[in-house]
Amino acid sequence: MFNRDTSQPWHPSYWLASLGAGGLSISFFMYLFWMVPHQDTPMPTFAHWTQALMADTTSPVMQVIVLLSVAAILALGLLHIALLVWNIKEYNAHKGTEAFNKLVNSPAEVQMLAIPLTLAMTVNVMFIFGALFVPGLWSVVEWMFPGAIAAFVVIGYFALKMYGRYLGRMLTQGGYRSEEHNHLSPLMAAFTFSMISVGFAAPAAMSHIPAVIATASVLSYLFLVAAVLVVLFVLVSGITAMMKHGLQEQATPSLWMLVPIITLLGIEWIRMEHGLAHLFNTKMNPADNFQMLTLMVMLQAVVLSVGYRVMKLNGYLDNYLHGDERSPVAFGLVCPGVAFFVLNMFWWHIGFVSTGIVAKFGVIYWIGISLFFVVQTVTVYALYRLTRNLLTHRELVLEPSV
Repeated sequence: MFNRDTSQPWHPSYWLASLGAGGLSISFFMYLFWMVPHQDTPMPTFAHWTQALMADTTSPVMQVIVLLSVAAILALGLLHIALLVWNIKEYNAHKGTEAFNKLVNSPAEVQMLAIPLTLAMTVNVMFIFGALFVPGLWSVVEWMFPGAIAAFVVIGYFALKMYGRYLGRMLTQGGYRSEEHNHLSPLMAAFTFSMISVGFAAPAAMSHIPAVIATASVLSYLFLVAAVLVVLFVLVSGITAMMKHGLQEQATPSLWMLVPIITLLGIEWIRMEHGLAHLFNTKMNPADNFQMLTLMVMLQAVVLSVGYRVMKLNGYLDNYLHGDERSPVAFGLVCPGVAFFVLNMFWWHIGFVSTGIVAKFGVIYWIGISLFFVVQTVTVYALYRLTRNLLTHRELVLEPSV
């Protein structure tokens, strides 16, 4: 089904294709999450979206949105799984080879964290699949939360082990050269830790068992701290190296990697606010939510603007997205679009709709949703384009002349 150009070396960035598909699947879940009523559960389930689809009171427009969203969630989720299986096969085929050993003993080793990052996304996708497509599953969800925590513990352990090997090698053996770090690709570690952190935050926000909430909260904060520390270190060292040596062209998408990190930490913050409010019987502050989400979205807008300007100057989008240049690192263009869309949906509904600033399903509401949909559509196109360019390679077979 998928076939890369074997004349080019294998790179862990191929895992970002699966990550992007999973992220887009979850992005379509946002329509159900914010538009389909689900007062009795923290997130919509099979019963909620089927009822919305068949109810006489549901408008035809909403029925179309629900139907298309469910179809997109399913299609992109299955694509995520298919790409995950392909990446596992590719990883096993290259593990232990000379090229693989060379990669894991170079600065590019940190890119191996794309593996636990993608696996953490898989847990999220499977959780949404279970809620949306398995009738009655939510009735036993409290039994599932410990399993989800255990899954993220395993993924988190391997992520810390990978990063510990990379960091330990750099600290004990030295060899750090700024000309090899003139980009922000090491943010992959922070991206991974953020994904694991937000994964732990889910049971912390949705469980009603204090022990589960407390355990998940502590683990979520552990990886939150790890992510923030990595971000601070990489931004200082990476920007310094870029100012001195210029940006490494193939690593240009790393300029946008801060965007998904911001989204994940923003969602983690919202989930933890909800979970701790339930645990300690307090209330969430709408003003704090509006302020925090607005600051995060504006920070993302600045990062995207600066990155886009650089990509126009060095021609990255023209060459690697629209042109003939091929690099798996270009899959890093997908996640920022997903992340910007998702955080904007949270910002719009928590900061504006729930506070009464914007009327739900009014004209202004749909204008905002339309703008976010444009971002989502462009991101879907980017995933399609990159998958076609990089994973549908056809080997040229020359038949001998008679």
